Amino acid sequence: MTANHIAAIHALKGKLQLTEEDYRALLCNLTGKTSSKAMSEAQQNQVRDHMHNLAVRMGVANATRSRPMSGQQFDQAKRQASPRERKVWALWMQLHRDGVVKDTRRKALDAWGERQVGVSSLRFCTAAQLDTLIEALKAWQERGHGHG
Repeated sequence: MTANHIAAIHALKGKLQLTEEDYRALLCNLTGKTSSKAMSEAQQNQVRDHMHNLAVRMGVANATRSRPMSGQQFDQAKRQASPRERKVWALWMQLHRDGVVKDTRRKALDAWGERQVGVSSLRFCTAAQLDTLIEALKAWQERGHGHG
């Protein structure tokens, strides 16, 4: 089964159009390992499920799968963004309404996030990285209000 997981992971890497660097960062964030071959089967399954959920959210894969999903996996696949991701977006949009942020596109937010935590997109951030972004946006908001 391990070879199937690795093949699926690499196919999903292509569908997600991940750079080698982003792919290795995603693996490391999820498992602490930078190679799918170095992972246990459970870790490979975790990475495969995570990447599949990302692909579904990005619209490059179907939500239907050949193996049955648990209720938790289904909930993860259908959600559009985590509460922390939504919080980052809400703060970003509030900064725009306050006249601090000019560009509200995902590309602009992702670029800012990459400068802050070194991850190319919100969807690849860990909970801790999203918390860091939330706190940075709150601090930015406080500074922005001080100038208005």
